[in-house]
Amino acid sequence: MKITTTKFASRIQNVSESKSVQLASVIAGLKAQGEEIISFNVGEPDFPTPKVIIEATKKALDEGDTRYALVPGQPFLREAIASKLIHDQKLSISAKNVFISNGSKQILYSLFQLLCNSNDEVIIPTPYWVSFPEAVKLAGANPVFVETNRGRLDADIIEKAITPRTKIIILNSPSNPSGLIYDCGEIKKVLAMAKENGIYIISDEAYEALVFESKQFLGPAGIADQGLERTLIVQSFSKTFCMTGFRIGYVAANEEIIAGLNKFQSHVCGNIPVFIQKGALAALENEDEIKRYMREEFTKRRDLAYSLCKEIFSDTPKPQGAFYLFPKIQDELILKFGSDEALALHILKEAKVALLPGSYFGVPGTLRVAFANSEENIKKGLSAIKDIL
Repeated sequence: MKITTTKFASRIQNVSESKSVQLASVIAGLKAQGEEIISFNVGEPDFPTPKVIIEATKKALDEGDTRYALVPGQPFLREAIASKLIHDQKLSISAKNVFISNGSKQILYSLFQLLCNSNDEVIIPTPYWVSFPEAVKLAGANPVFVETNRGRLDADIIEKAITPRTKIIILNSPSNPSGLIYDCGEIKKVLAMAKENGIYIISDEAYEALVFESKQFLGPAGIADQGLERTLIVQSFSKTFCMTGFRIGYVAANEEIIAGLNKFQSHVCGNIPVFIQKGALAALENEDEIKRYMREEFTKRRDLAYSLCKEIFSDTPKPQGAFYLFPKIQDELILKFGSDEALALHILKEAKVALLPGSYFGVPGTLRVAFANSEENIKKGLSAIKDIL
């Protein structure tokens, strides 16, 4: 019997599986074999989903909110999101500027499908979240990587990368993986370039609630694009509200973009479950309390993880937001192990601690350490790494 090999479409062959997800399956395999692994690899808060969100979701199920609904999201949630953005960033928008989808990953995928033609270019500052370039490739466009100053945005470098094919510039602040926040002055310069050249800015603001030093986060729209002329705000309920498994996110954009997304998603998945939207509404109604708790806890964890990590990797920038450290590996360790991937594997095998190589995020010679774990595990894990190095 002849065995045939399926030939996948080129758009699938040209992308890679998420390396962070790929490693998570390896770690799950080790745990299944009885190994105790401390996880610094997953960008997921270890706190349970707040009870008020769970109760609202259960109530919606009990009340029969399990039917088809509006593709862009129910008015109650779109209005609540618009109110949040008006309050937080002083935007001039309404519910018509908000679209709900299955988490920020699908939002990003949909936006690239909507806006990019074949061989268009999308500028992505490094380090970058692993799914950005792959989602761009799936749309037939080309990711264009630009360096930053150790994770700090440089508008002049971005300007040099702009060509007639540039369609989008991605900004992610607070950043995954660096934990740094882009300078408002640099963001304003990039926004001016975008308006001048007819380019869109996708602002991934998944970690806007987890800002440690300042009280209020401002993205490009809040700084100088209150009407969302060129800015598309992409947001998730996953990080702030510990709702990773709910798979709900949203985009705020001009009405033309929203109409295009409605057309696209109507053929992809239709509406997001209404009972999940009810849970998301409860999250927003209790945002201040939830956000306050998350900030307090992650500030303590940040300070602990930062101080211990600097004892191992002296060149570790202090994160201003999110829940990641992004240390530079000493040259002697790179020479000894050959690469950041090899070092990460050594740490996994010998210290039983999982973290991610910086090469996954476009910056070889670094590591990403997620401190979304208990203080006890932060101490134990970083002590184990120190001992084997």
